Amino acid sequence: MTAPRSNSAKTVTSMQRRDLLSDLPDATLAQVLYHRGSVDATITSALSRRWRNVHAAVPVVDLVNPKKGERWGDVSRQKTCFDHQVTAAILGKDLPTRKFRLDAFYPPYDLRDQWFAIVSVSGLEEFDVKLRYWDHSKRNLCPFGTHPKASADFDEEMRHSFTATPLHIFRCDTLRRLLLTNWMLDVPAGGVSMSSLETLFLKRIMAKDCAVQRLISGCPNLADLTLEQCPSVTELVVASPRLDSFAMICCHHASHVVLHTERLWTLRYKGGLPSENFVSNPNRADVLALTIDICESLLGISASAVVPITKVITRCTNVTFLHLHLRPTMAFHSGAFTRALRHLPHLRQLALKGILDNDETAQSVSTLLRNTPNLDVLSLIPLRPRPPKPDYLYMFDGSDDDSSQNGYEENKKDKSSLDGEDTYVHVPKILWETRVECLHRLRKIKLLNYKGTPNERILAKYLLSKASALEQCSITLPANKTSTEDRRWKLTKELSYWRANKRTRISYKSHV
Repeated sequence: MTAPRSNSAKTVTSMQRRDLLSDLPDATLAQVLYHRGSVDATITSALSRRWRNVHAAVPVVDLVNPKKGERWGDVSRQKTCFDHQVTAAILGKDLPTRKFRLDAFYPPYDLRDQWFAIVSVSGLEEFDVKLRYWDHSKRNLCPFGTHPKASADFDEEMRHSFTATPLHIFRCDTLRRLLLTNWMLDVPAGGVSMSSLETLFLKRIMAKDCAVQRLISGCPNLADLTLEQCPSVTELVVASPRLDSFAMICCHHASHVVLHTERLWTLRYKGGLPSENFVSNPNRADVLALTIDICESLLGISASAVVPITKVITRCTNVTFLHLHLRPTMAFHSGAFTRALRHLPHLRQLALKGILDNDETAQSVSTLLRNTPNLDVLSLIPLRPRPPKPDYLYMFDGSDDDSSQNGYEENKKDKSSLDGEDTYVHVPKILWETRVECLHRLRKIKLLNYKGTPNERILAKYLLSKASALEQCSITLPANKTSTEDRRWKLTKELSYWRANKRTRISYKSHV
């Protein structure tokens, strides 16, 4: 006969089978689901009776419509109508909605207005809505793109075709974050008063009569402001003294920006070469993170024309992080930018993005590094040229247009040298003999989008062979490159052989 189990054994088994997560109070479980999307939160209701109504206590609506084509086309693959999902998510809450995040394709106007009206009167704190239409909601508004119809503004037939912003949003006293993509900004004529708003993000916004300026003027406590592809913005004044992060991305009609802030810490600019004193900010020395992304090619541009952007860099004397994306190649006009880096004694992290066209580009990178003696982390994001898009393709994918617009044609035979038999890398003598002080203290190198092309390998070999104190080399392979174990082994073998410090770790990260 089998001996009876002791009480202690039964207790241990019971403890092992016990669901500790379900024992948590409802408020804690709701907080866990707070960080998940609405679909994931609702699915938990099928776990057990304990979880059946937990999702109703999560004050978040976060849904994305997977549709990309015609609204009334084939919907057989979609299990539940997206419009019903949104309606059920809003009405099925036990608590008022605090965060409303929606990515929708052509929502019906009657339901759409009801959604916004309901959530805006319930103590809403975040309103993040991206509307998608037809192809025109994907085209980048940048005159330096590769498409023959590239422009900084919306097409004439597109103007006033976006959905107007609901007036309920501007009357919401509790709103702290407002993020709008693909909207017609319709600000009340009497202005707005949104004293609680801290974050404002506007992307691809149609507006008139200085609507963007009137909206910003009604937000006295803004801390984070991002304007992306807003062609109506020409001059801008931000009076919020609490503003600590400002980004202007491809607002090519903007000519002057005034920031009356006491503590600007993060500054990002993407566009063409700006005019003199483009950004006015008396406390620019407080900036800690600076991103400069010049859309237009600097090929044939004189050094004096680059002065306005280098002045932006030199006046941010306390910068610790700098991201530079230059065209047509990485570190182009390195002499002018090298002189600017002399004024950044606290620079610890430098990111360089652009095309590695030849070994002269690698030399430009080494020139740029000469005036960064205290650098700890160096990130390199090599890009490859892209062919111009044909005229009949009017849809843009939103990616960078580093391509033959600058006189660089895509080399279809340019593939990873690791795939062939010739694995020897010859570093030019002038580059090899270049002394860069920061390489003797550099702790980490990040190679993002690393494909192993000849020019990428030249630069990688030079840096690894000179970085005697390097602790880690992080590699991120391109998304379209098969990251097999065999390829990683080849990369590790080659990079390890080049190391000046044999203790340097080679690590890999998945493409984001």
